[in-house]
Amino acid sequence: MEKRKENARYLNQCFTMMVLLNCIIVLFLAFTIVLTQYRVAAAQEAQQFIETLKVMPERPEQKIIMVVFSLCFLCGIIYYKRRNEEEGKEKVLLWNVFEIIFLIFVLKELDMTYNGVIFLVVADMLTYVEDRKNKLIFLFISFLCYMVCSYNLVTMFIPLNSFETWVAFYDGATESLFLGVKTICEILNMILFLVYIVILMMKDRRERERIQLLNAQLQKANEQLHEFAQEKELMGETKERNRLAREIHDTLGHILTGISVGIDAVLVLMDIAPDKAKEQLEGIGDTARRGLQDVRRSVRKLKPDALERMSLNNAIHQMIEDMSKVTNTKIYFVSYMEELKFEADEEEVIYRIIQESTTNAIRHGKATEIWIRISEKDEELTIIISDNGCGCEDIKEGFGLKHIRERVELLNGEVNYQGLIGFTMIAKIPIRNKIMVEQDTKTHTEERKEYD
Repeated sequence: MEKRKENARYLNQCFTMMVLLNCIIVLFLAFTIVLTQYRVAAAQEAQQFIETLKVMPERPEQKIIMVVFSLCFLCGIIYYKRRNEEEGKEKVLLWNVFEIIFLIFVLKELDMTYNGVIFLVVADMLTYVEDRKNKLIFLFISFLCYMVCSYNLVTMFIPLNSFETWVAFYDGATESLFLGVKTICEILNMILFLVYIVILMMKDRRERERIQLLNAQLQKANEQLHEFAQEKELMGETKERNRLAREIHDTLGHILTGISVGIDAVLVLMDIAPDKAKEQLEGIGDTARRGLQDVRRSVRKLKPDALERMSLNNAIHQMIEDMSKVTNTKIYFVSYMEELKFEADEEEVIYRIIQESTTNAIRHGKATEIWIRISEKDEELTIIISDNGCGCEDIKEGFGLKHIRERVELLNGEVNYQGLIGFTMIAKIPIRNKIMVEQDTKTHTEERKEYD
């Protein structure tokens, strides 16, 4: 932070010196020309001196007014831009146009005898060019403009009076003094301009390094936060699974104990009191159905929240939309099936595969585009997830890929990976017979109705 402030201070000091020096040079040249005009008139040598000029000069008062007016407006625009740096690019561009207009006025009134003021305007405009490549292009164009605006080149097309012509009126010593002062000021102006450019480039380089460092720190913090979130999620899942395991254990333990005792009682009553045995069996059936219902309710709590609230298709779209908003990654999802409707455990595995694969593609592969395709053929579901990330020739299964494989293998499926161009994961899962699923659903419905 201190280095940034120090660079900014040096930059402002250097630019302020350029402004003051250019004001001194412009006023020095203008007053020298005007003073010479008065001296020529006073010495009654106007006719003889005019013969040495290429073009008739304008009135001295008009020249001074125009020079001071243009110079004041030029410095005023520069000062205003620096005081209001937060203005948009459109306004800065507009002020740059006005700056160039008053620059042309100054050059015209000085008969192009001094074009060093171009360096001042270039230095000011260059401050607002952000990209390094654009800065170099702008510098090159500015150098061409500087060369084009030189007195010797312009006078090939437009007749102008040089500063040397004006000071030639004086004796040799005075003429040399005027020309020496002009030359020294031009050299100082060029040195200040070069120093300003060097400081500006160093400032930009340090700013880029600072941004890169901040990006690296932010990336590291994001990775740590992601790891922490994963650990927290795993801890939460483990805690919830343990709680549900205890609940299922307690429920099944209670129900199975009741069924076991009830069956023992039926075995005793079958020969003694068949009616009582039948009654006991009905009670055992009710207990078993209630227990089955409790177990199903507990198992349903293991599903992702999105699958609890919406269909698999909508849950996938919601996950993709959330991930795209957070990471600015383009995720394309295509399903070649009319309807994504499977059994609960299959839907959970499909959802988790897509969730983990997109996370890995963004986090490890640095992917900016991800493609998800789902299709079904011969009662086998194929999920292909590919990305444009960095890929990996030697694929080693971490927790995420291992977790995907375990889930797929639980459904008797298989997983393959390809990492030569980006990263591609292909999961194939056999889908259970839909008729059996419908029959099972119908049976469960009838059981619930009977219980009700």
